[in-house]
This record gives sequence, structure tokens and C-alpha cells, in this order.
Amino acid sequence: MTDEQTQADFQKIARDRGVRSLQVAWHADYVSASQIGWRIAELDREVRRAAVDLRSDGSARVPPPQDGGLAFVDAAPGSADILFEVFGFVRDVLASDAVRVLLTAIGLTGAIAKVWGFVFKDRDPLRGVTGRQVLEILREYQALQAAPEGADPIGTSPAEADGTAIRISILVEHEDDSRSVLIVEMSR
Repeated sequence: MTDEQTQADFQKIARDRGVRSLQVAWHADYVSASQIGWRIAELDREVRRAAVDLRSDGSARVPPPQDGGLAFVDAAPGSADILFEVFGFVRDVLASDAVRVLLTAIGLTGAIAKVWGFVFKDRDPLRGVTGRQVLEILREYQALQAAPEGADPIGTSPAEADGTAIRISILVEHEDDSRSVLIVEMSR
């Protein structure tokens, strides 16, 4: 299955089930704090730009960060794992086409190497879990490189870790109380 098909399948799940909330989890192999800060600021800017482009003909000015974007939720100590909530006008735009906006923004910050994920249908182990616990669970899922028990795969997970420097996970809580996760691995 191609990455384009995986993205289309994930977008279909989001449209069919609705989107209640979105979180974005960032994981990077440790590099300097300034480099991580710069990359996250770039992602936030591109998320805002992609949201404006979707809502207009692309000629609208990108609103300032305080009007919407990525808001810090939590970070795992001793790592470069950071969890963000999507807020403001960006959240409103993402409610209609969340995955396309986020994947467009991620693609503008660097080359996407692999896209894969999964959807929980009946049993969602992330329900009620917040902050660092979400980051820890996502790290375990990424290490599995397969859909966890109780989840159906979206796309094909990588056969083995390829030393990807940055992984961005999109967590979607759907209107029907299910949840899906899309993991985007960036090439070095």
C-alpha cells in the first residue's frame, strides 16, 4: 500500500467518524534544544498556513500564533517527546479536513519517508490517558512497528526501524468515541 493510499484511508476514517479533538505528538532523536524549537516553530507556522489555504484561495494572510495553531500540552523528561493540542481557528478548520491540513504542513517542513497508523474500533487504551502517558504509549506503539492489539492497521507499518530522526504522530479522537493514530516518519 502506498503512502498516498494510507493518507486517503486515514482521511476517510476522519470524515466518516468525525473529529472531536486532535493532538500532535513530536518525537525527535536528541539534538540541540534550539534546533528542536526551530523545527517545532516551523511546523506550527506551516499548520497555520495550510489551515488558511484550505479555508481560502490561498491569498489570505496567515494569522498570528495566538489565533490558533499548536499549543504545548506536556513533554517527557529526558527526551525530545512533546505533545501538542490543536487550538483556535486551526482546530475549527481541522474539524473539516484535519488530516490533509496536518499532512500538508508536515510535508512542507521536510520529506516524508513513511506514513502508517491504526484505528481502534472497540477497545481504546488511550481513552482517559493524557500528557506524558500518551507520549509513553505512542513511543511503545512506534517501537512495535505494528498495530497494537485491538486496532486495525492503516497502511503498512515499517518492517524495521530505519533510524528516522523525527516522527510526528497525529492522534484523532472521533465523534463516535473511537480513536485513530497516524505516524509520519520524516527522512533524515
